[in-house]
Amino acid sequence: MNQPKNIIILVFMLLAFGLTANAQSSALNPYEGATHTYAWSGVTQGLNYDFYITANADGSGMYNDDLTGEFDILNATGVVGADGKAATGISWNTGAAANVYYMWLEVTSTSGCSNYRYVRVTPQTNQFDLLSENVPVTNTISCPATASEDGFNPGSDTYAAGSTVLQFKVTRANGTDNTLTASAGDTYDWSFIPQLMVDPDLGLSNVIITIEGAKSGVVLADVNNRYQISGLDNDVTVTVSIQNAPGYDLKVDMKVTGQKEHNTNLSDSDPTNDNVTHTIQVMPVIGGMGGV
Repeated sequence: MNQPKNIIILVFMLLAFGLTANAQSSALNPYEGATHTYAWSGVTQGLNYDFYITANADGSGMYNDDLTGEFDILNATGVVGADGKAATGISWNTGAAANVYYMWLEVTSTSGCSNYRYVRVTPQTNQFDLLSENVPVTNTISCPATASEDGFNPGSDTYAAGSTVLQFKVTRANGTDNTLTASAGDTYDWSFIPQLMVDPDLGLSNVIITIEGAKSGVVLADVNNRYQISGLDNDVTVTVSIQNAPGYDLKVDMKVTGQKEHNTNLSDSDPTNDNVTHTIQVMPVIGGMGGV
């Protein structure tokens, strides 16, 4: 096999090459379930290229992509364009973390001569996680809000119990290390669908007021009630309003569903921390005034 020459690996691979597995997914240490793009630049325009994966650094033990379940090469062959790049996407499936892989690029000239480059890929078990918690985390129980700004009005002809405003935090842990853009070290955008539930369900108004991140600002839901968060944010604050109900303890549950990291398509790895509860303690009942 020819010694590597003339082909320049992209900066993101040079920076990541040789890294050991860590608490983030990356192109060379991908989480199972992630899809990553692998590309080389400086390749002669118009030449044919092939991507393939072997078990060994000497090029032996080539995997058959049609038979191997641990990965899928999305576009194994192509022709180098005017940008001088050869690129492919690879999805790393369940079971990939059990092995080390060598991903090769072979470029063939019009004369039939070839040149090769490879990188070592060490997949990891998926650790991408979106979790929810109270703000602050110890604030698991509280009395109903009884301030005028919360709609509480004890002197009105029609008694108004008002609402209690709570805050929860949704945190992204172990996202993908993104060095594919000019903002090296950023992480990919992520999204989720919040579910707000109150027990007992009395048919009262219980709504999400805002979802906001330091970099994302106030995020609006799409038509599927999904909120997409900037990868520059590791967490967002979810502010909710729960209508007070005299005579009842209200158990408020904030759950994140449909968790996803964009570009890599990673899904949540730990369902045990998806939802958090907060109890609004009973508001005493006061009936109508009599004998006046």
